[in-house]
Amino acid sequence: MSAGTPRRSVRIEDELWNQAHAKAAREGTTVAERVRAGLREYVHGPEARHTIADSLFYLVPDSLEELNGPSSGVVELPIHLDWGPERHYDVADDARCRTLYQLTLQNSGSTQEMARIINAGRLITLWSSMRLPNRCRQLWNDAFAQLPTHRESKEHPAWTTLNAQQQK
Repeated sequence: MSAGTPRRSVRIEDELWNQAHAKAAREGTTVAERVRAGLREYVHGPEARHTIADSLFYLVPDSLEELNGPSSGVVELPIHLDWGPERHYDVADDARCRTLYQLTLQNSGSTQEMARIINAGRLITLWSSMRLPNRCRQLWNDAFAQLPTHRESKEHPAWTTLNAQQQK
């Protein structure tokens, strides 16, 4: 407690206090800090976070039928979508195709470009296992009811690690 901060009393049943204390210790914090954070959120609302993924502009075509990219064979991504040494993706290989589509959905500059690269049938098959920023996934889900729901959040760990650390 900092100097000049008055002490407050709150009645909490022992079982709840002990569970909270144990959980806080496991998370490397204190019950007092969790209570202060909870009160700040209660008074000021949840802390708004803005990430790079929130700033990106994601394109969505008018219909899935526009997506007539190859369903087999190898696709070479243009350098603005993949600047790595290996820009060739075998569409028949689920893992490679998933990466191809993730890069395209997140970084493409036109729906025409998407239409040349992405195949609607393959996209539907891979959709639930793709790692995408939440806002990108939501835009596509809102536009196309035929996309299956995903099993869990598949955001890239780099986008979620900071969120998880700040919520502790």
